[in-house]
Amino acid sequence: MTPSETDSRTAGDPDVPGRARRRFRLPAPPLWLLGLLEAVQVVLATALLVTLPVLAMGLAGGFAQMDLEFVGVFSAQIWLVIHGTPVEVAVPIDGGVLGEGVTLAEGWLHLLPMGLTLVPLALGWRAGGRLARGAYSDQLWQGLLALVLGYAAVAAGLAHLAQAEGFTVQLHWAALCAAAVMAVGALAGSYVEARSWARLIGVDLEERVERLSQRLKWAGHYAWAVVRGGLIAVVTAVGLSALLLGAQVGFSWMEIANTYQQLDPGMWGVVGLTLLHLGLLPNLVLWTLAYTTGAGFSLGSGTIVAPHALELGPVPALPVLGALPTASGEAVLAVLAVPLVAGMIAGWWLMREGENHLDDWCALRISWRPISWSLSTLTLGLLTGGVAAAVVVLPLWLSHISLGIGRLTDVGPHALLAAGLLGAWVALGTILGYLIAPAADRVRRRRAEGPEEPGDDVSEA
Repeated sequence: MTPSETDSRTAGDPDVPGRARRRFRLPAPPLWLLGLLEAVQVVLATALLVTLPVLAMGLAGGFAQMDLEFVGVFSAQIWLVIHGTPVEVAVPIDGGVLGEGVTLAEGWLHLLPMGLTLVPLALGWRAGGRLARGAYSDQLWQGLLALVLGYAAVAAGLAHLAQAEGFTVQLHWAALCAAAVMAVGALAGSYVEARSWARLIGVDLEERVERLSQRLKWAGHYAWAVVRGGLIAVVTAVGLSALLLGAQVGFSWMEIANTYQQLDPGMWGVVGLTLLHLGLLPNLVLWTLAYTTGAGFSLGSGTIVAPHALELGPVPALPVLGALPTASGEAVLAVLAVPLVAGMIAGWWLMREGENHLDDWCALRISWRPISWSLSTLTLGLLTGGVAAAVVVLPLWLSHISLGIGRLTDVGPHALLAAGLLGAWVALGTILGYLIAPAADRVRRRRAEGPEEPGDDVSEA
């Protein structure tokens, strides 16, 4: 066998030593194309999650009108509402057939069911993480920008589809709201995947912080501790409010069940109401948080549900509203302990963290220790309360509902008032927790050491 024949037989054999394998690989797609593909996946997933229940309810006879056009329009409307898109609604005040001389009640409908909005946020989180895994730090913006803009473009198209008599959607509002939801989810997912700003944006913030002077570092550590303390207070207050809401729903389960029976919506109606309740669950938790601050919330213009006052008009036939408080007064004021306890936990954590550099600064400049310590502790409490108020004001505002017409244009808490009162309670609780923490630690150490024996101090004869 000649050498040429041997080479021709072994050229395509991958098992021959010394012979490199040749594999055909497609070139990697550009990052902007990956971003668009991620946007398409998120749109398809969210559209299916909305369309399938609507289609099932329609096939079960849950709607008077049932055709593909109705399913598409109604699903697009729900999709836009889930993303927080404000909608202009118009309803004839006499309830008759539209015609000349009929006056329409017009208004803006804004309903953000936060529990359902978590679905596109979670999908955006996943998409942002996938883009961060496949991109360099100086190229990630290309994929994220394509993802957000592609999602916004689809939202504008769905807004055009959702137009109907009495239901008007502005295309730019639909695009902006969808882009905001996707941007928040994608940025959070990208940061969690990158685990550093250097990988995310190409700038090493930690390395730049190291270049600062020691005083600026101390100030930064103090500010970061205050921010974390405020977040701890908010998380604690929201968690306690959720427990309070769960207890109230448990105590009022009979009223809720009776409302279901009175409505008699059928099997698919029960499923729809339950999904609505789950979607509004975060809203209800935030309303409970506003209730614990003393600000309360409203269920229509001219109404208030608060520990110090309870003034209700006609209540919508929503089963979960059967858990509304039935009284107000001194006994109900005990719920004000919720934000106070949250602030105390934040103050205890701040004492254990040991980053109160403002106290060190005050001690160096004010010789009388009680004054310097009181000043630094008061400042710490006010700053922590301010952080807590700043964190919750936007969620409280988003939890507010306006159905666009009638009394139900004002449903939910007053965001600024509730956030301000929460900040005040957290500030007071932080100061108390900061005062109590050292004494609690001393008691804990004494218990750990155990009681002294009677003969320990007696010398041997």
